[in-house]
Amino acid sequence: MKQILKVENLTKDFMPPFSFGKLVKFDFKYRRPTRALEDVSFSLKKGEILGVLGPNGAGKTTLLKIIATLILPDKGSVVVNGWRLDIDDDKIKSFIGMVSSHERSFYWRLTGRQNLEFFASMYDLKNAKDKIEELFNLFKIDYQDNRFDSYSTGMKQKFALMRSLLNEPELLLLDEPTKSLDYTTALNLRNFIKENLVRKKGKTVIFTTHNMDEALDFCNLFMILQKGKLYALGTLDELRKKVNNPSAGLGEIYVKLTERS
Repeated sequence: MKQILKVENLTKDFMPPFSFGKLVKFDFKYRRPTRALEDVSFSLKKGEILGVLGPNGAGKTTLLKIIATLILPDKGSVVVNGWRLDIDDDKIKSFIGMVSSHERSFYWRLTGRQNLEFFASMYDLKNAKDKIEELFNLFKIDYQDNRFDSYSTGMKQKFALMRSLLNEPELLLLDEPTKSLDYTTALNLRNFIKENLVRKKGKTVIFTTHNMDEALDFCNLFMILQKGKLYALGTLDELRKKVNNPSAGLGEIYVKLTERS
């Protein structure tokens, strides 16, 4: 099976901002950086679905942003479909689609349809209107001609998901994409991605979530991150072997592995 992604020794530090009080006092003393990722390495093959698990601050979003070329690592390398980060960024961007639970890039005075038409024009898509209508039918959207600022959080998240599918990406980076969706919509979305994009078209997916049951239902590989470090990576059976319990659930595995820190 073709390798889609290879990550080696990925490390990223963030410098905390100066507080207002320190700025007023001209206090620019050394600040200790916060380590978001530390020597994270893994690879993915075509058609795999990787669930990335970990609490807030574990480094999940930072990992996805680096792969998506949005930020650069301080150390390490990322190769997507043979293209290297910081060298072939344009090719990588055309190959991936990313959805964040904190979507902010839509134009709120435009309608949902106008937003998707705008993003489709950036991709220079052929038959863009047909593709957009197909997505409206898939997500059962009947409010596409209302202004974007009138949408609920869940509605906005649906449009973020639709936008990520416009260019039919081979690698989907999904950062808690079902966070604001109701149970049925989230289930339908996961089933659609699994059946139509992964099994039929061979897409590859990285999916972050706090929901162990959701990850277990959707993913075939699991990564556990804690404080920027990779604690475990593998199938459910492989993770069970790490905790010496052949019947352990994903939640139990997560607790046992992270308690060792």
